[in-house]
Amino acid sequence: MSNLASLSALAQEFHAMAAGLDVEPYFKSFHTTPQHDGSPHIEVADGKFQFVVTERGSEFERIKNLSADEVLYLLFKGITQHMATRYELKNRVPETDGRSVWFPYQERLMERLNPVWGERLRKEHQRILENYPLQP
Repeated sequence: MSNLASLSALAQEFHAMAAGLDVEPYFKSFHTTPQHDGSPHIEVADGKFQFVVTERGSEFERIKNLSADEVLYLLFKGITQHMATRYELKNRVPETDGRSVWFPYQERLMERLNPVWGERLRKEHQRILENYPLQP
């Protein structure tokens, strides 16, 4: 993935990876301009990628100097979060913190896309749970 130097090459890789996901077409879109609906778009500045989130004309997040792999990780983290929360809703365990279902499912989804991403997300979830433990 390190040789994805252009937006078009990155978009092509994104679409190839997203094609097999069981998610609405909206989540398989690769934007290079603001949609102003809270979805991310990708820009290039000084030869590096930027991950940008806008909504209703306001910019809420801009992460600069990213590699192609990092952009793909961020995009698929968002997509798999949607998939995992949808899964948790369908498989809800009464009186159980939803993250006990959502987090492992999202980690498995990310691991299927890229084993390194799955492990990275697992560590992120562990840090979250250290600060905000599962509720009974």
